[in-house]
Amino acid sequence: MQQIPVAENTSVAVTVSGHGQPVVFLNGFGGYQEIWTAQVAAFTAAGYQTVTWDYRGQGASTGDTAASLRVLAGDLHTVLNTLDLQTPILIGHSMGASVIWAFLKDYPAFAVKAVVTVDQSPMMVNTQNWWYGFRGLDRASTHQFFQLLSRHHETLKGLDAAVAAPLLAAEKAHPFFRIAAEELLSNHLRADWRPVVEKMACPTLMVGALQSPYFPAGYGDWAARWNTHIQTATIDGCGHDIMAEVPDRFDAAVLAFLQTLPQA
Repeated sequence: MQQIPVAENTSVAVTVSGHGQPVVFLNGFGGYQEIWTAQVAAFTAAGYQTVTWDYRGQGASTGDTAASLRVLAGDLHTVLNTLDLQTPILIGHSMGASVIWAFLKDYPAFAVKAVVTVDQSPMMVNTQNWWYGFRGLDRASTHQFFQLLSRHHETLKGLDAAVAAPLLAAEKAHPFFRIAAEELLSNHLRADWRPVVEKMACPTLMVGALQSPYFPAGYGDWAARWNTHIQTATIDGCGHDIMAEVPDRFDAAVLAFLQTLPQA
């Protein structure tokens, strides 16, 4: 693990494993890079280089928590440039998908080989014309998000044991203080990335969970109708943390998608 400076008195903890085409994994809100433990093993075995990292002010990183997704997109840009990662594949879980969309918006000239999003709608708030947001969330209830969150269990049957152990150790070593990240959460809840999704020019796979506690089915199909670069995959038998609940099935679906990409 190495620390990469992203601002004054602020660095992000980054772990690079393997060799080959770089694949960069992005965490959800309050997440830890250890949630990608199974993917690091599977993707490096398949000949990819994996990059996992903790957002500023979270996990093993330093500094204050980011105030917006744009800040995290800027940190991602710094990580990619510092490591000299050419045409990376970006895989984002939950809010990590939104960080990718913010990155694509702010750095359109940066070449990205492919994108994979994991159980994340491009707009969190439901409206009269958008019903694919977080269940029960509308403009009037964003301040009650954690009450809505508490109605659902994030996983269906719990995490895979090989992922749970290192993740729990990371959480114990570096507790996440939610109150320090409320500005970031507010920015995430109010963002609308649909215009970015409609214009994405790289191959994209949107992975959803059939039993997702947070998002109804349909946003992936909506995206695929608007953008022919987008494919969808729905995985059964899991909740929000697809890659950590059923890693074998998640890895198989994503690696199969990556095999369809043009080779350099």
